[in-house]
Amino acid sequence: MKQGNKIKFILINLLSLYFLCSLSYSQDGGTESNLSAGFGSRAFGLGQAFTGLADDPTAVFWNPAGLEFVYQQSFTLFHTSLPEGTLYDFIGYAYPTLNLGTFGAGIGRIGTGDIPQSDNQHNDLETSCSWEEYQGFFSYAKKLPWDLTSGITMRVIRRAWNNLFFDDNLVDVGVGLDLGLMYKPHFFTTPFLRDWSFGLNVKNLFTPQVKEGIRIDELPLSIRFGILRKIRFIGGGNNVNFLMDFNYSEKRDLRIHFGSEYRFRNLGTLRAGYNGSSVSFGAGMQYNIFQIDYAFGNSSYSDYFPAVHRISLSVNFGLTRDDLFEIAEAERIAKEERIIAEMREADKRKFVSEHLAKAESYFEEDKYLDAIVEYQQVIGQDPFHMRASAMLDSSNALLQKQFNDQQTLAVQQALDKDRAENDRLFVQEHFDKGLLLLDKKQFTESLIEFNIALERDSGNETILNAISTTKRRLSEEINGLVRQSRREFQNKNYSEALRLLADARLLGADNAQIRTEVETLTQRIKLQENIHQGLLFYDIGEYDKALQVFEEALRIDPENSLVKEYYEKSKIETIGTAEKMDHETERLYLEGVDKFVKGKYQQAIDIWGKILIKHPYNKKVLSAIKNTRERLKNME
Repeated sequence: MKQGNKIKFILINLLSLYFLCSLSYSQDGGTESNLSAGFGSRAFGLGQAFTGLADDPTAVFWNPAGLEFVYQQSFTLFHTSLPEGTLYDFIGYAYPTLNLGTFGAGIGRIGTGDIPQSDNQHNDLETSCSWEEYQGFFSYAKKLPWDLTSGITMRVIRRAWNNLFFDDNLVDVGVGLDLGLMYKPHFFTTPFLRDWSFGLNVKNLFTPQVKEGIRIDELPLSIRFGILRKIRFIGGGNNVNFLMDFNYSEKRDLRIHFGSEYRFRNLGTLRAGYNGSSVSFGAGMQYNIFQIDYAFGNSSYSDYFPAVHRISLSVNFGLTRDDLFEIAEAERIAKEERIIAEMREADKRKFVSEHLAKAESYFEEDKYLDAIVEYQQVIGQDPFHMRASAMLDSSNALLQKQFNDQQTLAVQQALDKDRAENDRLFVQEHFDKGLLLLDKKQFTESLIEFNIALERDSGNETILNAISTTKRRLSEEINGLVRQSRREFQNKNYSEALRLLADARLLGADNAQIRTEVETLTQRIKLQENIHQGLLFYDIGEYDKALQVFEEALRIDPENSLVKEYYEKSKIETIGTAEKMDHETERLYLEGVDKFVKGKYQQAIDIWGKILIKHPYNKKVLSAIKNTRERLKNME
């Protein structure tokens, strides 16, 4: 057979096969892919209007961006038996992750065998040939800001003629690139504007080329734009999806696809659709991890080929996105707790090291009470610190010896031995009480006891040092409470911050500087707490309570602009009325309405503002001004 006749034979058989398998063939001779009809019984039951939904593994074909809406790992098998023994199959897999996007893969195949062969004299041959096309899909999808999701698919196309009598096999491979986008706005709250989805799929953005003999087939650029509107029913989780796809290709006319899907409690589904030339029907059922879908309908060439049955089986398994989120959240909390524990441990080691060094220094200087205080703080953080425990006992013993030596010397030098002994016992009693109270951090009571002891022994250096140490510890404790209160304030734990400041104020009652600092911080915290509470009350419509809270906030900070703004808003909502307007006021109001209708919004606001001079809480006017300002803001 001559080479030209061989190629002619191949082209004739190929074009015949295109029609046989319901392929798209334009009058100008270009072709779309043999697998351009798509995959999945669900999509076929919807009349191939699936671009705006595409939430299963077949999204690698329909719209790769839809992979991000696959709830858990999913595996799909699809099968159709076409006329003349032609098989049309697909297998797909989707793997969603929490933060890295969703990965998808699939393989589609169409093929037929037992094609009779003849030579160029039209003599039938005893041998037959077969033809097949594979497409491999490798997809990735990721959610972007502003409710937008993107996806990309790389397609590897392989076509093959097998067992040709003149050339055995003809095989070639091409590579194409598809781009998908999906937009699901979530900022709308009204029932009419929410639950919309818009999908876009651009196929062959990178044009695949497949060579068959001397002929090179370039698959044309095609674009699908899909719209989905979901309508939810009250209770039970029932809903209806309405879908529309606009399907454009360089090599044929625009097609419009329609589909509708009724879902009953995520158990059963009924579908109907129109693929641009004929209607289709479908149904689905879900049980446990399995979902089976069925579709029945004609192809785009219903005049030539009968309707066919299509069936899909999907298995949804593994962790869901909610499970992944819960695991990630648990890991995040555990990590935070671990970091906090490590930070606390580091702070603890630093604290122990610093106070142990101070204790050692005080001990060497014979300042035993200061050493005792520091050793006690070390033991408070590390109860099993052996050196601190041993040195604390030594410091206590040396302090008592130092104190007893001073007292014994005073008794020996006294003329009235009995009175001196009584004074010694009195001083010892109150000094010991002071030490016990200091250990319990009852600084004020401790100072009282030390000062009582000092009245009987005014020159006792140990008592004077005890008073100095107690005042130092009191200052440190107050500063620690203030720092802790500031941290709670930054974390918006206002009640805890105020409690800590109350403790600090109680401890520092005699210190004017500390008292001033604590009072200033207390006012700031109270102001923020009032603003927080007031905004919460305002948001839930408790305007009376919000007004009371904002009034209290204004007493703390009369010049706070945010408080004044919401105070006025709460006041308007609380005492505003739809009072009756006089003739002149009504005229001004209608004049503003006329400006509003003409689109002169700022002039309308200015006119209505004149009414507020006389009627500052007229709800009708205030509402008109509010709505107009929002419209101006939206225009900007």
